[in-house]
Amino acid sequence: MHSRGLSETGVYGMTVLPDALPGTAGLCWFAMQRLPPLLEAFAKEIAGIRTGEDSEYIHRMRVASRRLRAALPLFRSCFPAKQYSRWMLEIATITRALGNARDADVQIAFLVKNRKKSSAVQNKKNPGGSPQENPLEPAIAHLMKDLKKSRQQLQDRVLSALDSLEKSGIIEEMRAAFALRMVSCRRTPVLSAAYGIPTIAALRIVSRLTTMCSFADWVSHADAVAEHHAMRIAAKKLRYTMEVYGPVYKRGLKRSHAQVRNLQDILGELHDCDVWIDHVTRLLLRERGRMRGVRSDKHPDTATLASLRLFLAARERERALLHRRFMRYWQSLEDKKAWEVLCNATTDGRRQRFIPAGEGTKKDISAACNALAATYPEGLFHHRTVTRLALMLFDSLLPLHALTRHDRNLLECAAMLHDVGLQDGARKHNVRSARWIFSEESLPLDIRDRSIAGLVALAHRGQMKIDSHPLFLLLPPGDRKKTLLLSGILRVADGLDYLHNGTVQEVHCIIGEAEITCDIISHSDCTKEKEQAGSKSALFTREFGRELVIR
Repeated sequence: MHSRGLSETGVYGMTVLPDALPGTAGLCWFAMQRLPPLLEAFAKEIAGIRTGEDSEYIHRMRVASRRLRAALPLFRSCFPAKQYSRWMLEIATITRALGNARDADVQIAFLVKNRKKSSAVQNKKNPGGSPQENPLEPAIAHLMKDLKKSRQQLQDRVLSALDSLEKSGIIEEMRAAFALRMVSCRRTPVLSAAYGIPTIAALRIVSRLTTMCSFADWVSHADAVAEHHAMRIAAKKLRYTMEVYGPVYKRGLKRSHAQVRNLQDILGELHDCDVWIDHVTRLLLRERGRMRGVRSDKHPDTATLASLRLFLAARERERALLHRRFMRYWQSLEDKKAWEVLCNATTDGRRQRFIPAGEGTKKDISAACNALAATYPEGLFHHRTVTRLALMLFDSLLPLHALTRHDRNLLECAAMLHDVGLQDGARKHNVRSARWIFSEESLPLDIRDRSIAGLVALAHRGQMKIDSHPLFLLLPPGDRKKTLLLSGILRVADGLDYLHNGTVQEVHCIIGEAEITCDIISHSDCTKEKEQAGSKSALFTREFGRELVIR
């Protein structure tokens, strides 16, 4: 036997991957379609980097390492925890080394290009005359000298990181792990991919999109350097996530991907300007306060300082132009409703393989929920008690909410699974419970129903506000209202079994004009349960438009 996240050792001491955790077969099958090509793209650049002859090897391996680092966490449940952590640590180390070297290469390439462009402009201004010195040449020469010196040091760090990577053996280890997992995934049922992957794909894509759009208010602020940089990072993460899940969707989300890529490129150019502006500004400030001495030849002379000021002014003008371009492009995306189109594609634009053939019956849904609830036997009595009370509340309030029998099934599912996350600890257990519902492949629910059930379970605890959750934002208005109504019911039902001892046996409600009165039947004193249910009734009161009275 093996515990969650641990590997076993087979004959002759060979590492053997455990079977995929229950409910992750489709996820692991999908991982094996995505991860091996990313690993090979990463590994094939190593020899070229060691020669140091072409900076493009650094660039390609850096991009490949970022893609691999972005993809692995999406499939971490397919691999032993210790093994996964070691992979991520080694990849993060080499990514940092590659990133610093690549940044220096980009700056050097910019200076070379800028030198040629500035010289061409000077010659054009003085056609047929003697060549005039480029006023930016002293600044470029000074900056280039420092960059080339630091670039050699960075190359040494890259080679050291490569030595560490190869010594760790993780590339061969990952290849072996992927090969073993591919064998185990050959028997993956088609429905596993259709039920498990689409909701998680939508959740992660829209979550990344929401993070990127959270900086939208700063688009028009020319001096919001930190916010623009954060938006660039968010756009990059969104793009990589879209690439991983692209095969789930028709045309692979190519149009949306291209729009995000263009946005990231513009923000990248803005960031490059900001890096130069910050660097040259600090250099000038440092030189301004320095006394000239006998060793002043090691520092920029007055002509170079004047040239650096011109270089700084040119970068500031370029940033202003780029910022205006950024604002126009962002506005064009909003005019096209680009983000709404992307959100719709995550639910309505799936390939046929990732759409369930039919809707699960009540019997199928109940059986799957009971099986999942049984994985946490300590909470089974509480789950059943809360489910019974939640369904009583639902039935009593039917004239008011007018929800359907299928909605009742979704409430039952959420109630039966609302505390399964407790098996891994109390902290954020509602988040883990919701994650089970969102991703569990044995649940015969498609994106819409899975989102509703998971969000209801998520909202059962504390002050959790689901209104801004990515999956809530994907729901149409009617389903959003339904989700909030069911969440209010489950919160009250959970409060009525606060001590997990089943004291409350029944609950019956009378609907009035201004209040809903619920009478409690219990086999012993339930003052604590009534108090707790009342303290959790704010959402119930808001959504039903009546005060809740428990007596």
